[in-house]
Amino acid sequence: MSNDLNYEPIIDILEEILGDYKLHNDYKCQISFDCPVCSYEIKGLDSGDGKGNLEINYKLRVYKCWSCAESHDTHGSLYKFVKKYGNKKQIKKFELLLPDEVEENKRIYKRIYLPKEFVSFNEVSQGVKLLPQYKQALNYIKNRNITDEIIKKYNIGFCLSGLYENRIIIPSYDTEKNLNYFVARSFLSKTKLKYKNPEVQKEIIIWNEHLIDWNERIYIVEGAFDSIFLPNSIPMLGKFMSQHLFDKIYDNVKKDVVIVLDPDAWFDAEKLYHKLNCGKLMGKVYTIKLEGNKDIADLKGDLSNYKIKQLD
Repeated sequence: MSNDLNYEPIIDILEEILGDYKLHNDYKCQISFDCPVCSYEIKGLDSGDGKGNLEINYKLRVYKCWSCAESHDTHGSLYKFVKKYGNKKQIKKFELLLPDEVEENKRIYKRIYLPKEFVSFNEVSQGVKLLPQYKQALNYIKNRNITDEIIKKYNIGFCLSGLYENRIIIPSYDTEKNLNYFVARSFLSKTKLKYKNPEVQKEIIIWNEHLIDWNERIYIVEGAFDSIFLPNSIPMLGKFMSQHLFDKIYDNVKKDVVIVLDPDAWFDAEKLYHKLNCGKLMGKVYTIKLEGNKDIADLKGDLSNYKIKQLD
């Protein structure tokens, strides 16, 4: 952003969204407002708390609430803020003012394809069924409690050669049923690399989004194998939630969210709970604490013996 840019239209947009500012240092291009999360949504105040905890630097194009940034993720790019709290007219005005900011924040999806050696378990030839490798692959998914119904629903397959040789493949598809990612897990008992996944930005995809019903309960789990055992579940593909997934959940969840991570990730589950339990999701977030060394796949997705609860 150049130094001679007229910032007044940007300030006007911020005031349209947030009301009157509390402090303004035009030399530093720093302006503060009551935070829309901790001042309005959390405290339930109609006119804010007057503390001006939300600070915005419109030259650097960043914002942060000094009260709830860590617990409720109220920080980031100015474009992210306007998209989250502005209306369509305000977002459009901002995009016209700062097209380079929009370009920087644009999500670029790299088109990927299933390996050419991929074979679905539903389409195995008689010749392949005789191969020892195929028998190993089949034994692996049976030992993981993966049923024929699950195989069909998620189009699970394998590769016996190529870059993903001796690996189970679970694909992910977007809302248009285009492939956006896949995990490739070795079915061999001894391997140096358990997972070998495609080189794409997994933090900007929603796993199997075409299967998600945002009007029903959403389960948040760690991995792809966990997700196939719980209906309406989204894996984070790790222990930490991407900003894209957080925004998607915050904007779309209609019912509630249940966090179910592996037993060794309970601390991460607690942190995620407090991050999600804010604003529109306040009171709609729950956790399930698994015990011992059992994961969702070991339980075959049966969580009936575990209590769904909220944290203090």
